[in-house]
Formats: sequence, C-alpha cells, structure tokens
Amino acid sequence: MIRELAAAVFLAGAAGVVAVSGAPAAGAYPGDVPGMAEGQRQGDACFSWERFIYGHGPNGQALACHFIANQWPPKDTGFWQISYPLYGVQDIGSPCPNPQSAAQSPDGLPLLCLGARGWQPGIYTGGIGPYFPPGIAQVG
Repeated sequence: MIRELAAAVFLAGAAGVVAVSGAPAAGAYPGDVPGMAEGQRQGDACFSWERFIYGHGPNGQALACHFIANQWPPKDTGFWQISYPLYGVQDIGSPCPNPQSAAQSPDGLPLLCLGARGWQPGIYTGGIGPYFPPGIAQVG
C-alpha cells in the first residue's frame, strides 16, 4: 500500500516537472525587443533613455525609459513610463500597424508609427509644459 502511494506521488511529481519545463519562458511577449530591462516599476529612475529604452513592469506591462525635460528640481535620470504596445524590431520607414505603436530599430533606437511615414525614430512627448508641446521628439 505504501509502495503504491509512493509510486503515485513520484509519478505526479514527475508529470508536474514535465508540464512546467514545457511551458513557454516567463516574460516572453510577442512584441518584445532585444535589451529589455526586467522587473521595472512605473515612476522609478532609469538611465537608458536614448537607446534600448524598453523594459517590463512586474505584470509584463511594456515600459519605456524617458527623460523628462525641464523637470524641477533638476534630475540626471529618466523615469519608467507606460509604453505604447511594442511591435518588435522594425526598420525605419517600413509600414506600421497604427499611430499608437512603438518598436525598436535594429541598433536600439525607439521608433514610433507615424502613419504613412511608417516607423520613424522618436518618442511621443505627450506635452511637458509650455516649452515642450505635445508632439514627436526625434532621437538618435
């Protein structure tokens, strides 16, 4: 009786190991780009706001490291902000799905979908005071 119970427990444990090892890698999302920083939190400081700016929040949300111009008091860091949905690595000028989309160039520049212009290097500024109106800030 004990032998059969031990064998059943062993087989159940082995089946669990097979099921876990066959699962997809955690943190792998369809639009992910190379160089994503894992385990970031919105609003925390970041230091890579020019190239390879993307990361994941605790729940897998895509985040982007942005430097906030004209902030007071002055800071020498960027901050993690929620990103538009990511569409992987794209070539500059290639067609894109919709204007509220983000991607990364092969050399790490952040890209925005600008409609008929396709993927273009830059970030959406969202408007930061009277000196930095809403629009596209070119990078690179």
